Amino acid sequence: MIRHFFYGTLCHPPLLEAVIGRVPALRPARLPGFAVHEACRDGQGLGFPILRPEEGAAAQGLLVDLTASEADRIAWYEAGYDAVEREVSTAQGPRLAKLWLPQAGRWEIGAPWTLSDWAPKWAALKTEGARRFIAEAEAIGPERANARYHAILVRAASTLRARAEPMPQALRRSVTGADLKIDAQSVGYAKFFAVEDYDLSHRLFAGGMSEKLDRAAFISGDATVVLPYDPRRDRVLLVEQFRTGPLARGEPNPWMIEAIAGRVDPGETPEQAALREAGEEAGITIERLIEAPRYYPSPGAKSEFIYSYIGIADLPDGAGAPGGVADEGEDIRPHLLSFEALLGLVNTGEAGNAPLILLTLWLDRMRDRLRAEA
Repeated sequence: MIRHFFYGTLCHPPLLEAVIGRVPALRPARLPGFAVHEACRDGQGLGFPILRPEEGAAAQGLLVDLTASEADRIAWYEAGYDAVEREVSTAQGPRLAKLWLPQAGRWEIGAPWTLSDWAPKWAALKTEGARRFIAEAEAIGPERANARYHAILVRAASTLRARAEPMPQALRRSVTGADLKIDAQSVGYAKFFAVEDYDLSHRLFAGGMSEKLDRAAFISGDATVVLPYDPRRDRVLLVEQFRTGPLARGEPNPWMIEAIAGRVDPGETPEQAALREAGEEAGITIERLIEAPRYYPSPGAKSEFIYSYIGIADLPDGAGAPGGVADEGEDIRPHLLSFEALLGLVNTGEAGNAPLILLTLWLDRMRDRLRAEA
């Protein structure tokens, strides 16, 4: 057995179980000369902890004995940290244990970190993320899984929202655990997005189960879409950018006119994502969000789920600025136009994407009321 000292998120038993597959015996211990702080980048807290040498301090944690294969999984999970051996204090006296220190210069030191402060916001997300990370690390290797860790957390957050807010089933059939059987699940491709293959069978409307089916799903995450609208001026703001999907189809001009959109990041709500994307993509501030339909744009093959909004905003002449996140290769141009001009784009097909078409029709049904209120 290999003795480990954990001082951070791995002290949360469900997360530890997600990584190694069990909850081992946990014994209190502390590491003299170190304090636990939040890791930061560019002044922003990242949610997870790092150790900082501090005279007179002692980092509280847990001592755990792991098998060699369990220790390997911990090493996969602790990317960005270096393993060292240190003497820790226990009720039975000093013990030598492996622990993980942050690599030099990788993160900035933030405020003091405690498990009790971390758990309400992050525990469920990081536990689900750890479970999916380990599954991918076993399928494609820990290095490739770590390169996808943010995308894995995006998917984990989407899974938690799907469980917490399932779609209504007034017309659809009710489902039990026996209605779906997954015999095999594998990762066919994994980078920014992923593709998963399934061997499955499901209950038939006529009764009984289907034959075994070979199915695939394109895995992304939840996204948010917002159409900024100024009811006083009766105008909207759209964005234009290059899109790979039309390029792959053979579209001669793969620059698309769209509503503002983006993925919902781990730790934020769809509403927060909509407000953030409005600033990043077009340099505008949304005053109020009005919920529009939530939906799967292509449920036959894609896991993506979209939260859509009309965003009430002040859009005078000159509103909006070229935007996009440079590190993500985004190059975005804003367009201010009247609502009638937007309807024209929908009618001609130039506004040829489902989120913008849906939001245009949704705005059309409430436009008179919004203008009267303004």
